[in-house]
Amino acid sequence: MEKVAVSGLDHEAEDFLEKELANPVDLDELVAAARTEEQKVELYTASRLAIDPDNRAERGYLDMLAGRLGLPDALIDHIDATVSAAKE
Repeated sequence: MEKVAVSGLDHEAEDFLEKELANPVDLDELVAAARTEEQKVELYTASRLAIDPDNRAERGYLDMLAGRLGLPDALIDHIDATVSAAKE
């Protein structure tokens, strides 16, 4: 939360972030909420943007999420390549 404090966010935004980080979303609920293919792709893409896949635990989460969402490997590879290029 130290980085949030120096980020320039107002107190209300800091409180919101602290509350959300203290109560992580249940993966089952998250997957169930993604009903369409577009929502599934958006969910995986948002996760991929936020996560460093070089970390084994986070790579495992992304792999599990992709599997639970039923996204094909070719699509995952495309998303990963696109996000990697965007982050450079």
